[in-house]
Parts: sequence; C-alpha cells; structure tokens
Amino acid sequence: MLITVMYIPIDAQVSVPTVEYNGKKITYNDTYGYPFIDENDRTQVPFRRTLEAIGASVSWNAKKQMASAVKDGIRVDVPIGEMYIYKNGEKILNDTKSGIIDDRTYLPIRVVLEAFGSTVTWNQSEQKVVVSYQGETNLFTRIPAKYDLRNHKKVTPIKNQFDTGACWAFASLGALESALLPGETWDFSEDHLSLGHGYNLSQAKGGNYMIALSYLTRWSGPVLEKEDPFNDKRTNPNASVMKHLQEAQFIPAKDYAGIKVAIMNHGGVQSSMHVSDLTFTSSTDFYNPDTASYYYNGNKTINHDVVLIGWDDNYPKENFNIQPRRNGAFLAKNSYGTAFGQEGYFYISYEDIQIGTLNIVYTRIDPVDNYDKIYQADWLGFIGQIGYGEETAYFSNVYETQGIENLKAVSFYATDEMSAYEVYVVNNFESKDSFNAMRLIKRGTKEYGGYYTIDFETPIRVNGRYAVVVKITTPNSEYPVAAEFKKDNSWISTVNLDDGEGYMSYDGIKWDDVEETLSANISLKAFTNSIE
Repeated sequence: MLITVMYIPIDAQVSVPTVEYNGKKITYNDTYGYPFIDENDRTQVPFRRTLEAIGASVSWNAKKQMASAVKDGIRVDVPIGEMYIYKNGEKILNDTKSGIIDDRTYLPIRVVLEAFGSTVTWNQSEQKVVVSYQGETNLFTRIPAKYDLRNHKKVTPIKNQFDTGACWAFASLGALESALLPGETWDFSEDHLSLGHGYNLSQAKGGNYMIALSYLTRWSGPVLEKEDPFNDKRTNPNASVMKHLQEAQFIPAKDYAGIKVAIMNHGGVQSSMHVSDLTFTSSTDFYNPDTASYYYNGNKTINHDVVLIGWDDNYPKENFNIQPRRNGAFLAKNSYGTAFGQEGYFYISYEDIQIGTLNIVYTRIDPVDNYDKIYQADWLGFIGQIGYGEETAYFSNVYETQGIENLKAVSFYATDEMSAYEVYVVNNFESKDSFNAMRLIKRGTKEYGGYYTIDFETPIRVNGRYAVVVKITTPNSEYPVAAEFKKDNSWISTVNLDDGEGYMSYDGIKWDDVEETLSANISLKAFTNSIE
C-alpha cells in the first residue's frame, strides 16, 4: 500500500531550497523530484538522488515501505511515515516524517545525513542546506572498488564435492572457516553436516544454509574433516564438536553494500545462485571458462551455493558470454576442485538474477566451553513463522534443570530486518499464570534477520522449571516468530513435538500452547552453567 504523509503546495511563489554537499550543489530535476520545506518547517529531499550524490548505496523495500542507504560502514534505514530512522539498528527519533509523493521517496535531510556523520546547517538568506562531510579514514569501514579475502589470509583451500548435492555444506563450512581466519585455521567435515543434519534428505538431494544453521546452532557440529572424511557414504557419530555457533546474520536480498561490508568485517558470505550446467564443464550461454565468469539472466530458481570472498567493481562486462549492462562482479569460491575456473574460483556478474538474493554470514563462533548446557526444542531449527497477523508477538519455552544452574544467555531468530526484542525470565514456572511474574532482562534491536545469542550481564539462578520469554517486533511482519513445524512433509518428518513446552502470546497476558494448537516448537534456546 502506498503511504503518503505529506504534500507540496502548488504555489508558483514557493521557493525550492538548494542543497550543497562539500561545496558542490546537488542538482535535482523532474525525474528525481525537488527539495521542499514541509509542514514542520524541515527540509525534505528526494532520497535516491541525494544519497547517491553523497556516495551512498541505496535500496528500497516495497514490502516494508523502507528506504535504506549504506556508506562507509554505516547503514541508515528510513521507515516511511515514521518519526524516526535507524542507524545500524539503533532507533533515532526525529521531529518530522519521511514520505512518498508521486512515487518518489522524500526524507528529512538533517537527521539522515547527520546519521552518516555529516554536519548539516541551514543558510536562511540563501534558502540553502549546507552539508559537509570529511569521511571515515579507517579503511576497514570503507568499501573499496576491489577486494579479495585471499589477500587477507581469510580463505581455506578449495575442495571438491564430486557428484554429490552437498554444495550447500561446502559453502556453509567454507564461510564458517573463513570467519575464523586468520587467527584460527580449521578444516571442517562436510560429510558430517550433509549426512547428519537431521532432515529427511539424502546427500544427493541437496540442502540450504537454513539446514546448516539448524545443525550448527544445536551444537551438532562442526567436526573435523579428518574425523569424518568426505564421500565415504557414512558419518561418524562419535566425532567431537569443535565450535559453537552463536550468531549468524541474513544479509538482505541484493544488498550488495551489505554483502561487501560483511565480507570485510567477518569473512566469506554464503550465497545462492542458479547454474545452468551443474558441472560447469564447458562453455555455455552463461559460463565463459576462458575468463571463469558467469552471468545468468534467466528465470530459473537457485540450485547451487558458493562463498563470496571478494568483488571487483570494474570487472569487464566483456568477459561474460552474455554481456550485462555494466561492469562489476563478485569473486566466488566454488566446490568443484581446483581444475574448475581459476584454480577453483570464478566471477559472477553483479547483474546475475539470483546471486545475492539469499545470503548468510557467520558472525559469532565460540569455543565449546562457552556454556555448560544448551536447552532447546527446535532440533531442525527455523522451518517457518508463526504469529497473530501482527508485527509483535511474545514467545516462550519452558525448560527444567536437574539442579541449581546459572542461566547465562538465550538465543532466537529475528525473522527479518530491524527486529526489536525484549528478553524476560520466569524463575519458577508452574503454569501459564507464572508468566505474570516474568521480569525484563534485556532489550535491543537487530539490524538484520538472523540467529542471535543474547548474553545476560548478570547470570540468573534457576532450579527446576523456568521459562525464557522474548517479545519480538518485526516491522511489517504478520508472523514474526520462528518455529519448527510438524507437517505432513517427508523432509521434516523427524520433527518431535514431545521434546518441548512452548507458548505464544498476543499481549503477554493470554498464552497459547503452540505444540497443541499449531503443531510447532518454538525456536528459543537457553544456555546455562552448572553450579558446583
């Protein structure tokens, strides 16, 4: 639905403010729209033209009615019709609203550009907004035109999936290994992941990063390659888990600036694509083996996963068999062995129809002694979403200790961007009435969808039955709660509804039993340490 929250008076004598950025006037026209003074006496400017003029990458989310811009490692999100913006997930209040006029997005210039670190002043006599910006000098927060994680010793060796459907497992663990470099070098087992993920899917049937995420977040892996070698058609149930994944972020579809920042800050980004020839053995309409370049412009769905390890904004469009409109490509690590591409790597055009639509980066990987115990009911992780048709819901799991323990943290999924959360605890849980005693422990906002662990500043002593509760608000979502479903579907037939006690509430007062009413388990884990 199109939201219009302001208007421009039709008055020939109304002056149009000018905008000057670092001494240079930003030009506007009928296509972009023009700046104007709104009813709150604040200067509004066309979003795309203004932000691109200052060097930001911009995007528009029609579903959420939200404009976004990224520059120098700072992401600003502007919800249409709201008296606030977000800077890297933190809400900043404002005294006027953004809006849409004639299909153009307008934003209040001061609050947005100050969020990027600019100085914004108003010259009354000249009716001019003067913006000055020095920029960030730290190279690690800037996005260069070309980048390669291999130059930073953050890529593990190329592997070969052979004739299996395990590309997703190689991409998941390749990204995980990359995130741990250069300080830690690991070789994790794709066999253990692709055979032991818990879903009713064979290795040949493939998978995706959500399946990998369920395996990693429940602490089933990763294990060492040497303890479970690939392609021997069996898995080692006694292999030792070497790391505990506690956070992963979903980079929004086609948010290339977000992908690049994630690569620089964390390591390889796992991303999905469509390959027309799953073997890449010869030249096709879409793959050029001479330049190891790929560009798919068809309409088929994803069927392959790779690790994005860099990019080149000036990669020549002439290198592709089908020429895209502009230069630029991501550098990808594949799992077809070193004989493929450029010793296992290849370039994917920025204009490829599928690359960059599904992306994950692993952002917190702990040693295995981070907590003593994990309490969980969602063995297969985030399968679907539940809620009440509103962007806010409460959800809870009840767990039981066998003695006195210190509750140290909880983890849950943010199902989409800009999710605000509140974490509560009920120390002694007897019935639904016990929710009346829940107390707030922590609150915050997560910029991206993903899996997050929230550590408590002070451990909470629990003994016997206790409840962990999260209130989640995900803008423009009708079903903001992640859950594991029991459905008549062969690949999730292993879901067990007897291993948890989960609840969901519209208002935090009246609670529904989700196992009974929705045949689902709540995706909400708890972590404790034993007390000697």
